[in-house]
Amino acid sequence: MPLTLIAMADRLVFDHTIEGLFVRGLAGQMTPRLKEKLRLAGVDLEHKLLPAYPFDTWTECIGVAARELYPDRPETEGWRLLGERLVEGYQETVLGGSMFAMLKALGPRRMLARAQKSFRSGNNYSEVRVKDLAPTVMELWMNDPGMLRYFVQGVFLAALRASGAPGCTVDIIHADEQGTTYRASWRD
Repeated sequence: MPLTLIAMADRLVFDHTIEGLFVRGLAGQMTPRLKEKLRLAGVDLEHKLLPAYPFDTWTECIGVAARELYPDRPETEGWRLLGERLVEGYQETVLGGSMFAMLKALGPRRMLARAQKSFRSGNNYSEVRVKDLAPTVMELWMNDPGMLRYFVQGVFLAALRASGAPGCTVDIIHADEQGTTYRASWRD
């Protein structure tokens, strides 16, 4: 499948992704101070969410939340933890609930094989390539730049857990300005 390159300025993240992380995934951790910082960064949780947000607003808000919620941890860990919270919260949305019910039935291998479709339900830009390495090991490349790669690492890890994969790990094995290669593994 050929990659379609979408300029950074045209990349959008849809409202149910914003809802999955900031409304549902962080419901128990959302403070007035964090809400205000998110509003200043471009996401006002006191009003109806917009249908979509620019990529830069999305990444800025993740960074704000990581610094606010995990100030004593390495920034990369904060971003990864927020990726995990996204999956947990996204499962509570109407779209995410039905999507994860289907993905759990598919199991970890087929769930990861559908990663492009799953990510594209939440944004207009994700490109994913998947390669089988062994029965319980897959390599995934995704066009996520900068700190977002750690967030996506957390998304993959939490998605594997949600699919019922025991003993799962997701490691970053290569990263550059074009994207990131992850190795996902689990026990059979």
